[in-house]
Amino acid sequence: MKPHLQMKTTQTMAMTPQLLQSIRLLQLSSLELEQELREALERNVLLEPVEEDEEEPATHEASADDAGAADAEEIASVSGADAGATAEVEADFDWSSRESWSGGEPPDEDGESWEARIGQPAATDARVAAIEQLQLVVRNEREARLVAAIVEAVDDNGYLGQPLDGIALESGLDPLPAPAEVEAALRLVQSVEPTGFAARDLRECLDLQLRAQPAGTAGLALAARIVDESLDAIAARDFDGLCARYEVDHVDLHAALDLVLSLNPKPGAACAAAAEAALPDLIVSGTPGAWKVELNGERLPRLRVNAMYERALSNQAHRALRDQLQEARWMVRGIEMRHDTLLRTGRAIFERQTAFLERGEEGMAPLTLREIAEAIGMHESTICRVTTNKWVQTPWGVYELKAFFPSQIAMREGDTSGTAVKAMIRRIVNGENPQAPLADGDIMALLARNGIHVARRTVAKYREAMQIPSAKERTPVVGPRRAWMAR
Repeated sequence: MKPHLQMKTTQTMAMTPQLLQSIRLLQLSSLELEQELREALERNVLLEPVEEDEEEPATHEASADDAGAADAEEIASVSGADAGATAEVEADFDWSSRESWSGGEPPDEDGESWEARIGQPAATDARVAAIEQLQLVVRNEREARLVAAIVEAVDDNGYLGQPLDGIALESGLDPLPAPAEVEAALRLVQSVEPTGFAARDLRECLDLQLRAQPAGTAGLALAARIVDESLDAIAARDFDGLCARYEVDHVDLHAALDLVLSLNPKPGAACAAAAEAALPDLIVSGTPGAWKVELNGERLPRLRVNAMYERALSNQAHRALRDQLQEARWMVRGIEMRHDTLLRTGRAIFERQTAFLERGEEGMAPLTLREIAEAIGMHESTICRVTTNKWVQTPWGVYELKAFFPSQIAMREGDTSGTAVKAMIRRIVNGENPQAPLADGDIMALLARNGIHVARRTVAKYREAMQIPSAKERTPVVGPRRAWMAR
């Protein structure tokens, strides 16, 4: 063997900065896109926003048979792009190729979150709040490192899911903390707000909250005994058994149970961010046979290149200004391509989900990303990006675009979707006799009569996913327990 030189020609695909930017714009939500464009306007003097009541400047002479003017008008109606900007960037890349959208870069996570930058109140994490409180009570660096390791092991619901000996090992302290030292650090962490934070299980969480109650609270002693000894009996709704075990009447038992129900089983979740209203990117309107899918004009960012600055620039202009001009053109065109891809995807989806528009979730048909990708000539990853964090206003409410890709379930007269089966189960439960709730097997039988054959465990899975209680839990309670059970 000996070294030698060899020449060969290969063809590979390169991810240009412009393509990466377009992919990033495609996967941004509407709020993230607004922040992205706000930053672009601040750093690029050649970009300017288009106000809602502002007329678009004509880019050239318009005439009745001028197809170029029609194209420019269509582009400007979405993003404010002009024909010159389109010509500069259109020839550089084939946007219709599905391979063009097959890759991408992860979202930029450096710096401050976009929620904070647009003035939204930041979510307070229970772990961060606990650390802030513990900074005032820790006595030395060793104790601070140990309590920090404990707080880090707490999950989002406020529970400590890791054994104490494992936390001692991960703390990195030398010498290794003794079990008593770790227990003392845990009690210190459990003393912070919210009460019940860093509990190892539900029983300890409720016990910590009961200990914090005032001494004269009604039913406190009985509630503490029930939590410590008979928590499973509450879940089994064995109220008669609890009365017999603790030799109390229903009135005293209900006072204790009311106190237990007032406690927070997930103390860490109390600091989670409040849910925000979904802002639709698409709007579906019309009547059966004449549905219309369009972009939400109120959520469309409108941007354009400053025509005066663009005309003033020459080939001898400073390189930094030429770079800003190219960046501005690509930003405008990237927004246009984002809106075009989103609109085409939405129209392809609802061409196949017309039964949903007419009947609601029970008409939801099974659908895959591959079907939509083939319909619009793009890659599946593009459809995945464009349907993530994008919402649509339909006659039946606001849905995420991802919701229109349900799983497939076979039936006698064709296939249906998991979403449709869930809607049928919900309708069956809503229409059942309240005095005799239907078990999962009964619901399975009713579905089978309609040609939908699913297993009983599938019915139970869908019912639990919709947070519908079991037949036993839906059974009405009579006697003095009714008021408590109504809760």
